[in-house]
Amino acid sequence: MLKIQQENIYGWDGYRLISKDVSLGIIPQMGGRIISLTHQGEELFFVQDEFKGDIYYLDKIDNLRDKKLEMGFRVWGGDKTWVSPQQAWWEAIPPIDLDAGSYSIKIDGNTVEMQSPICRETGLRIIRRIRLDDGIVHLQQTFRNETNNLINRGIWNVTQVLRPFEVYLPASRNNIKAYRDEGLNEDASSKISKESNFVKVLCDDNTHFKVGGFIDEGIIVALRKTNAGTLAFSRLFDVDLKCQYAHNASVEIYNSKKYNYLEIEVHAPLVTLGKGQEVSHSQTWILKRFDNNIDPEEVFRMLE
Repeated sequence: MLKIQQENIYGWDGYRLISKDVSLGIIPQMGGRIISLTHQGEELFFVQDEFKGDIYYLDKIDNLRDKKLEMGFRVWGGDKTWVSPQQAWWEAIPPIDLDAGSYSIKIDGNTVEMQSPICRETGLRIIRRIRLDDGIVHLQQTFRNETNNLINRGIWNVTQVLRPFEVYLPASRNNIKAYRDEGLNEDASSKISKESNFVKVLCDDNTHFKVGGFIDEGIIVALRKTNAGTLAFSRLFDVDLKCQYAHNASVEIYNSKKYNYLEIEVHAPLVTLGKGQEVSHSQTWILKRFDNNIDPEEVFRMLE
């Protein structure tokens, strides 16, 4: 049974979807974000305090580059869809029509669909379809080319999660690399280890690092031990090792120095879209609590 209610969420007008132990807070006004994810009442998503409730009337802005420089790089929080590669962003800041613009919203049964304005930087429209069914989150992200030109980009999903979490990636250690650009010069070697069939990325403090690479199958498991047991935040998605990925990675994990969050980032392959063409990528999120003796391998086996 799904319950949907209008609600003020961290200062934004939004919608709360509730099913079993899971609730989602969705705000179309700020980049079509899922700004809140709770499990048994516990908030899992980071929100940037100083910008809670902010709304930007970007359709009235003529010079997007100047607006980007004025605003700087803001993260706001939650879960959003970015456009890869990062190197193509104007002023090294995400396209703001997509990241901070106001999306339209349509609710049909247990599915919420949000559509972005046409992005003046990329020519893309983003469509985010979110379904909460029996406590399981289904997220579909779509790019649509709204120009007459070819567009070569990739869907990039970024989720800002409150620490601490141990993130497990099904990959060989050689396939997960530490990034050394973007000022990420802190030693992350103590945060990355090989355990059984997985690479473990420990996000438990403000060590500033980012790692990424290719995983063997589209499963990520993030575990947090609490007095009430171990919470598993798992996601499933398609990967295709035969395709090209914008950052030479199908997943990336970022750990913030300034704020108490990590990012779980999932990439879809690069694609070239002609006029009116679309491409989609989907994820399934499963949240479940286990006793504190749970092994990551057991969680993976349940998901496969």
